Amino acid sequence: MEKFRTKVKQRIAISSGMALVTVVLGAFSIYSIIFSDHSTATLSDGFVAGFQFGLIISIFGFSLFDIVKLSLAINDETKLTILYNKENDERMKTIRSKAGMPLIAITSVLMIIAAIVAGYFNIVVFYTLVSAVAAQLSVSAVVKLYCLKTM
Repeated sequence: MEKFRTKVKQRIAISSGMALVTVVLGAFSIYSIIFSDHSTATLSDGFVAGFQFGLIISIFGFSLFDIVKLSLAINDETKLTILYNKENDERMKTIRSKAGMPLIAITSVLMIIAAIVAGYFNIVVFYTLVSAVAAQLSVSAVVKLYCLKTM
């Protein structure tokens, strides 16, 4: 169980790093909204800025939720055992692997961060990355639901 406890501590550190990155991106987003030239702004610019800020807030919220959940689990042995059993369930492991879950989650988060950053430079790249993430997550969700029903 100590090995799993260190794994949970690593996840807390990763989530904390993600929260820190989103705070920096959020500060930069607010700064760029306040000090941008609004006379030449288009509707698309406003959409991109709002979408970026919404993504930043969402990622921050999920990171904060993950930090709190894992911190509570690491301090309580029964919650840690429940989390361990939940993560090592054979059926769910198979379903997640068929849906490509570990890789899909990592690439989706990285693509969303790339979309946020690219939105400051090129709107077409922003839309492309957001569309690719939506398609990727939709396909993964459909495969996961199919596997949940058939397995």
